[in-house]
Amino acid sequence: MLAQSSCPLVRPCNNSPMTDSAAHRPAGDRALVRRLLTYIHPHRAKLAGAALLLALVSLVEPLILLVFHRIVDRAFTKSEVTTGLPHAQGQLAQSALAPIVEWLDRFPITWFPVFVVAMFAFRAICNFAGDVALHWVSSRIVFDIRVATFSRMLRLPMRFFDRNAAAELTSKITFDAQQIGASCSQALTALVQDSFKLLGSLAVLLILSWKLTLGVFVIAPIVALVIRFVTKRLRRASLAMQSTMGELARFSDEALTSQKTVKSFNAFSVIGRAFGERANRFRQAYMKQETANAASAPLTHIAVSIAIAVIVSLAIAQGERGEMTAGDFSTFFIALLSLLPPLKSLSSVNAVIQRGLAAAGGLFAIQDEPAEREREGLSNRTLSVVPSAHRGRIEFDDVSFRYETREIEALSSIRLTIEPGQHVAFVGGSGSGKSTLLSLISGFYEPSGGEIRIDGRALTAWPLGALRASLSLVSQDVLLVNDSVARNIAFGDEGDIDLARVRAAARAAGAESFIDALPNGFSSGVGEGGALLSGGQRQRIALARAFYKDAPIVLFDEATSALDTTSERVVQESLAAMVGAKTVIQIAHRLSSVSDADVIYVFDRGRLVESGTHTSLLAQGGVYAGLAKTA
Repeated sequence: MLAQSSCPLVRPCNNSPMTDSAAHRPAGDRALVRRLLTYIHPHRAKLAGAALLLALVSLVEPLILLVFHRIVDRAFTKSEVTTGLPHAQGQLAQSALAPIVEWLDRFPITWFPVFVVAMFAFRAICNFAGDVALHWVSSRIVFDIRVATFSRMLRLPMRFFDRNAAAELTSKITFDAQQIGASCSQALTALVQDSFKLLGSLAVLLILSWKLTLGVFVIAPIVALVIRFVTKRLRRASLAMQSTMGELARFSDEALTSQKTVKSFNAFSVIGRAFGERANRFRQAYMKQETANAASAPLTHIAVSIAIAVIVSLAIAQGERGEMTAGDFSTFFIALLSLLPPLKSLSSVNAVIQRGLAAAGGLFAIQDEPAEREREGLSNRTLSVVPSAHRGRIEFDDVSFRYETREIEALSSIRLTIEPGQHVAFVGGSGSGKSTLLSLISGFYEPSGGEIRIDGRALTAWPLGALRASLSLVSQDVLLVNDSVARNIAFGDEGDIDLARVRAAARAAGAESFIDALPNGFSSGVGEGGALLSGGQRQRIALARAFYKDAPIVLFDEATSALDTTSERVVQESLAAMVGAKTVIQIAHRLSSVSDADVIYVFDRGRLVESGTHTSLLAQGGVYAGLAKTA
């Protein structure tokens, strides 16, 4: 929600955690490349095949140049060919390509057009197959990185998500990961195909005139200087663009999911202006990147054009001295011009690589984040074979807690004991620390001070899988996957599910009747995020999920907030049936829903201020009585 954001919507947000963290201060290029190679390595055979096909595409072009050379000399300068071999033709005859040249001399000239078509057809087939193979590899790399990053996100502690907005993380596993894929395919195509094109053209130039070709190498150090100059600017601009994209995505998500607040305050211009500021920062970062990228090609072209002018002047001089034929000169000039596209591509490939490395740095930083203290998760069905809290005695011994993103303690010196099978309620105003207590019990956070014990064992000593297998948590935020109602009730179970147990859980949650009324009953789909169900129906599915799990400790965090009075009464009856068999902790703003609790704990500003039964607390005339009056 808007009000919960740590970064005010209407002010420029320059303190993005992902910007300041290691996510945007990635390791050096070599380390990142080595890391990327671990994802490329499993697909090295297909990558090698793609590289071979693209290399064949590039090598066809020099062969076409040689065919063009022989056509010009044989068809248009027959006198030169029959009167002897000029200097350049002698080089061709004595080179490693002499067998090809000899075969071309014997090949009927009338069949040359057919030969050219065949070469282009061969080139097209290789190009198609190579492109498909290369994009398959790049898509697999993106897939593997996305899955690895998302899987790591699921294992990260809650404090990581407190620092980083969900929209920004989503931007990374979508936009940033795609940047890596695009960079891989574009960079590999350029490095393989354009490198071979460059080498093939240079080979033709050397065969025709090694002296003139030496002038081509004057370009190399100039291009290297251009690339070195542009590289640093490209990297900085790419990092800035990744950061501003995440910020823009985060703001958009907050604003669009809080439309009721925006509309109720008529804050359209305020939110629109704040969005425009963030969009403009992204535009500026994008322009810096594209300006640096665009500058590399023109600078390279200027250097190349100067070199070409010098080389062509020398070639004309050789032609005047009879050292080059018309075929030599025309082929040399075409080969010289054919250097431009691969040089342009190779000079800009650094920009592509830098974009990919910038994106990879952010994703790898997430993968390197320390996971929760235990990585093993446990299925609900394995509860019987793990050391779980079968009794359910919970002790808070002088527990304090402060969120990393806040300066004030959320909880301070909490001391209380919940006995096995007891039904207790936590009540208090917003921000009093009630939900934080449930988060601590669930192991989402660890106390800043003091100790929590379950059945006499420190919470930090419990394996997280065993601890969470012992808990059923129902919160205000209901997560429903796009699957059947039954699968959502048996959430977390793999394989076949116990339909009788699912129905019993739905009945306990007061959901059986509306589920049976659905088109396909328990097999009906719930839609993306439960879109096909009402808010109250989604909440009852979440309640049924907790009943299905049948854990010894049940935590209800405003679980009945979206239910009508009738449905709430059904749930309260189910809760009453749990008492004695399970430890039940309930948070509710409706005090009527917790009036039957064995003990009610009242919190105010992170402190436990009162405890007792509903009747005794009303008689005290304290905080609880005040809450009852305003309820």
